[in-house]
Amino acid sequence: MSEPGGIASLMLPRSDELEHIPQDSANPLTAAKVELGRYLFFDPAISFDPACKAAARTFSCATCHFADAGFQAGRKQAIASGGRGHGFRREKHPMCDSTEVDVQLLRTPSIVNCAYQEVQLWSGKLGCCGPNKGTDSLWKKGSFMELNRLAMAGVETQARVALEAHGMRMDPNLVTETKYLDLFNAAFSDVTPELKYRRFSMAKAIAAYERTVLTNEAPFQKWLRGDRSALTKDQRWGAYIFFGKGGCNNCHRGPALNSMTFHALGIKDMSGNDVIPKKNAPEDIMFGRGGFTHREEDMYKFKVPQLYNLKGLKFLGHGGGLSSVEAVIRYINNAVAENSSVDQKYLSPYFRPLHLTEKEIKALTTFVEDALFDPSLHRYEPGNVPSGFCFPNADKMSREQLRCSEQ
Repeated sequence: MSEPGGIASLMLPRSDELEHIPQDSANPLTAAKVELGRYLFFDPAISFDPACKAAARTFSCATCHFADAGFQAGRKQAIASGGRGHGFRREKHPMCDSTEVDVQLLRTPSIVNCAYQEVQLWSGKLGCCGPNKGTDSLWKKGSFMELNRLAMAGVETQARVALEAHGMRMDPNLVTETKYLDLFNAAFSDVTPELKYRRFSMAKAIAAYERTVLTNEAPFQKWLRGDRSALTKDQRWGAYIFFGKGGCNNCHRGPALNSMTFHALGIKDMSGNDVIPKKNAPEDIMFGRGGFTHREEDMYKFKVPQLYNLKGLKFLGHGGGLSSVEAVIRYINNAVAENSSVDQKYLSPYFRPLHLTEKEIKALTTFVEDALFDPSLHRYEPGNVPSGFCFPNADKMSREQLRCSEQ
């Protein structure tokens, strides 16, 4: 197995090693920010103003990013506001009209290892810098992309956009009547009171927390740190295929096994009778990076995702149409585009038959599924939230499923 930069270039830091975690210079990581962000990420009490008023104060960031799904949604189409039920069992709320339901026509990515992403979303349109340097003219006034002008990195920008897009903010009563007052004061002691409890500070705290959600207890990470018993024989073989014959590391590299590059693989967009339609969907839903940049060479390209904690997920690819890690590997191994809208000229040069044998496919699958699976992501959850609400959701169905008695 070889990787430019050696084994060290693949290692994730511990989550408390804040100085070693990639961060935005405009939002330096502190323990106080991370603590506040953890509570805000899970607390439904901040979801004040959704389109469907019946869903107010029932959902949180963790509704669509929860531990058992590797901090993804676990569904083909995530439902934030306008849904009910927890996790894999979440569904549309019967009191919310389809036009009020908060959904997207792209699969919700994971927040794990997001510290290694300069820009966010499948099209990478959120974030001031990195691949977005020089795209200022595309940050349209009045659109969420205008928030790129805040000069923050993708994680911070996405957190700020999400708070507004999902109708989340702080209630003054939450500040004065709970420990949020002390948490904000500790995290932002240098911010004036009139700005301290607003979305800008909330986004910085949530982003700080998200940057610490690292899959550093996965077997592959343990192996990288010197535990040669952490991987099975098949997983080690799969790693050699990943970094060798399979050429997976042409795109998936670094500690998160991702990259800030974009590729067209001809994968189908989100479709099906189980998909809630969305009016006036942005162009990057179908055209990916090209829908943002309007450049011909970017058409149908989507950002390379990180590969940790994908085991057991039934919806992969930007459209959620691939049913397992093995299905993704077989798709790439065959290199036959399934989306008839994507002309051959747009396809990535890396999308070509790999000629992997059945045994090699199985070995590569067990490397990605098992060696890259951190089994204890629940360590990133709080024991409770300051509001006292059931979390991460507080609707009646979720409270029953989560066995919450309060609220």
